[in-house]
Amino acid sequence: MDIAMILLICAVFPYIAAEIQILINPVNLPENMLPGTQLSRAYDKDVAGRADAYHFLNKTKDFIIDASSGVITSTKIFNYETDPRRFLLIVDTGGLVRHVLTINIIDVPEPPDCTADPQFSSGTVTLEIDEDSPLFQPIYRVTATDEDSSNGDRLMYSIESQLSGPKKGANSFGVDSISGIVSLRGNNPLDFDAGYHVFQLALRATDTTGLFCQGTLIIKIRNINDEKPQFEPFLLNTINVTEKKPVGEIIARVKATDRDEDSSITYSFRTQQEMFGLDPFRGTITLLQPLNLDNPNNPKTYALEIEARDNGNNTSTYMFTVFVENVDDPIICDPSFSTAAGVSLSVPENVPPSAFIYIILAQDPDPGQEIEFLVLNSSVNATDYFALDSYNGVISKTTEPVLDYEKNPKHFQIVVAVRNRGGVSPGSCAGTITIHIRNVNDESPILTYIPDAPINIYENLPVGTKLVKLTATDRDIGDLVHYEFIGTQKEFSVNEDSGEIKIAYPLDYEDTATPHSWVLYFRAYDNGRVHSTTGTLTVILQDVNDNTPQCTKDIYIIELPENIPVETLLVSLTCTDEDGTVPNNKISYHLIIDTFANETFTLMNNELKIGPAHLDYDNAIFAGMHFKYTLFVKVSDEGSPILSTIITIIIRVSRINELNPIGTTSAFTFNILENSPVDTLVGKIIFTDADWPFNNIKYFIAGGNLGSPSKFYIEPDTGMIKLLDLLDREIEAKYRIVVRITDLDNDVLPDPLRQRTGTAQVTVNVLNINDESPVCNPPHLETQIYSSIKIPFIQLNCSDKDSPQEQLSYSIVGGNTNNQFTLWRPGVDPPSLTTTQNFQHDAFQGIQEPQTFQLLIEVTDELGGNKASQLSATTTVIVHVFPWTTTQPTSSTKTTATTITTSVLMKISYYWNPDSWIPAVLTLTGVLFLLCFYAIAWCLFKDAPFCSRFFPHCHKHQQSLPTLTTNEPEQVPRMHGNFLTSDPKPKTKSNFLPGNHQ
Repeated sequence: MDIAMILLICAVFPYIAAEIQILINPVNLPENMLPGTQLSRAYDKDVAGRADAYHFLNKTKDFIIDASSGVITSTKIFNYETDPRRFLLIVDTGGLVRHVLTINIIDVPEPPDCTADPQFSSGTVTLEIDEDSPLFQPIYRVTATDEDSSNGDRLMYSIESQLSGPKKGANSFGVDSISGIVSLRGNNPLDFDAGYHVFQLALRATDTTGLFCQGTLIIKIRNINDEKPQFEPFLLNTINVTEKKPVGEIIARVKATDRDEDSSITYSFRTQQEMFGLDPFRGTITLLQPLNLDNPNNPKTYALEIEARDNGNNTSTYMFTVFVENVDDPIICDPSFSTAAGVSLSVPENVPPSAFIYIILAQDPDPGQEIEFLVLNSSVNATDYFALDSYNGVISKTTEPVLDYEKNPKHFQIVVAVRNRGGVSPGSCAGTITIHIRNVNDESPILTYIPDAPINIYENLPVGTKLVKLTATDRDIGDLVHYEFIGTQKEFSVNEDSGEIKIAYPLDYEDTATPHSWVLYFRAYDNGRVHSTTGTLTVILQDVNDNTPQCTKDIYIIELPENIPVETLLVSLTCTDEDGTVPNNKISYHLIIDTFANETFTLMNNELKIGPAHLDYDNAIFAGMHFKYTLFVKVSDEGSPILSTIITIIIRVSRINELNPIGTTSAFTFNILENSPVDTLVGKIIFTDADWPFNNIKYFIAGGNLGSPSKFYIEPDTGMIKLLDLLDREIEAKYRIVVRITDLDNDVLPDPLRQRTGTAQVTVNVLNINDESPVCNPPHLETQIYSSIKIPFIQLNCSDKDSPQEQLSYSIVGGNTNNQFTLWRPGVDPPSLTTTQNFQHDAFQGIQEPQTFQLLIEVTDELGGNKASQLSATTTVIVHVFPWTTTQPTSSTKTTATTITTSVLMKISYYWNPDSWIPAVLTLTGVLFLLCFYAIAWCLFKDAPFCSRFFPHCHKHQQSLPTLTTNEPEQVPRMHGNFLTSDPKPKTKSNFLPGNHQ
């Protein structure tokens, strides 16, 4: 018995051992993870605590597993682009079961690498180019790499910043975004002489994920000698030198500059010069020979052209003129004229024209020399009032203009020079003559300000408002000016001293007694009324927009039906403005309307009409407005400021029943089971009425075939059709109903004659329910056959009201002794009864005499359908079988009459349909039972050597177990088991005919 138990346990549990658990499997390891990172952990409870429990079967130097703890770590940083991307590690603990750990290397986007050129990445790359380097010529190429390029990553190059110095702000270089080539782009030309000596470019290489590396490129600009020297010109390009200039002295110095750095300039005459010398390095011009004008061979002017050349052989020229000035002996003048402050004179302002004023005394000691007098300088307009005779030095009064003490300056100064006539430079005698003007009382007041145009004033200005201030002056010193009106003016007043004209009376433009314009005559006079001046001033009264428009009515209340036609005139406004002038009395009308009524009303001039949209009473927003529009018409004039009046127009709209009820469809189709109880919902008709109040409709059944009695009724308020009487599909399978929908209360006053209606065609399909059992007609059959018949001898006549023939099944359930009869059904018609053998006495046991068979045949509907809803019936066929013989068999047995009886066939099917939790409990119970059974076996046979292969790590002599590899599949024992089956659905059949069995 013990040996049998051991063999059973060994056969049932060949593979039972502790399973190795991996904490994380698979492991997704990013490629840039540092070595030593814990990736996962293996655990086997059977070897927990052993020093050398865990190891990899396949050797790898990229990962290690801690032999005691089972912790799995990496030994290096992986590269997704060069290393394998998946590792399969077999974890072994010495048992029969191993576990495969999958480690996936995950790609991590890496930034580009700019260290291919160490100087670029460190910012020490320095290049030199000439300032005249051509555009788009490659200067430098950025070298960057990206390990992700094998995965389709691409680099884009850009300039992040561009600095120039010492002058800032240049943007001269660009980089090709694809190739990384840096070149001169020409946005700002290179010019070393303009201060662009060096550029610092911050270049960046960016991959498609936005990661980048960056470096610095320094470009130095070499100066090229490409600038010409530029001369600094003399004033008027001339030099004045006296004839007495000593030989050897410097008369001038030319200077030229060169924008090129460290450029030296040399100077030279373009033509040979004998009178002047030129220092080639300093540019100084010196006199080589005397410039004495007494020598007739010496000219008075010299034209010099000088060339400047830099060390780059760039040249420029400059031409100027040297004027030689003559030097004479000094002229002798009157000391009172030529010394100190000169001569001071006093002249009355009314001095007559051409009157003698003063004579200047002077002479030239050089014999034969004539002198002339000329004005060197004078005060403002002095030469307009006084004339100097250039021959005799007489100063006299000019004919025009006349001196005016009050208007002209009080003092005049004339600086007169005396020189040799025909000389090129002034003589040595010069003096100042000061003339003082004396005042004479001879002036009348002068109006300095009178408005040239009429003064426009507005009506309603307050009394005392200043209109204008007259200004008059009397040039006589100490004389005051006074003002007065000539005549009487009640509307205006003038201040005697200040000349201010003010309003003295209220002015109303609309007052017919007030003029609209005035011409004011006034007088300005001095002290004692010795002198006076008169003038006129025109004042025009301007209309002010001080009257608002007035209308015949301020508010209108109008009631309209909602179907009033477009363009119907609602109201014509009548408004006026009492202001006297245009635009103050020009009236315009503006309709103030909300967005809801924006398209409903139009105001043309003063007429309010319906349109362009119709009135619509049937609107929820309009209902919130109490079915009325409140319009405002702003009646404004065009004056300044604009004055306006608001007219309120209230339009009440009455509702009109103008829309028919509309359904979601014109025909509705509903389906209902024939066994539905009374009051079951058949379907709902949905109609809407857009007239306010919305959807105020009633539903009525207007006609159709409703059945007798009526099978349906409709709820008037909801449109739901419900079942009123039970249905029978076998009697009526389809009903057609006409439903009338009528709106209610859609007029201001209820009017049944104006109610609107709609109709809906409703089709109700009655769905079949298997509630009719098959019926055979007749229910009992009786026939006679000979024992030798082999063809169908009688046909059943069965039908079902709710199932077609093809869904009826037939079977002989009773009285078919030895299966001597069968049903023959070639088509869908009811089957026929036939025999399976002949009944001759030599071929059929016991048929020596007539014999009667009573067959019970079951007819079942819903063939292939739900068995729970199948219905069945039975029919009885009595068959009298007579032997086929040549002579009538004799028998002493008395023939008995056949009695037909009715039997009821009952067939009960049992099904087990447990709840969903029962299989789970049974499975868990079975597993626990097997585990307990295994534990008992382990306790009993753990020390048995022959059973060590079924209980690992139990035998004290067992050191290691053979490992199972993929090359030894034949060593794996296989378990076979027997399973017992039982039929959970017992079926029983009852035979109620005596003597029959199956």
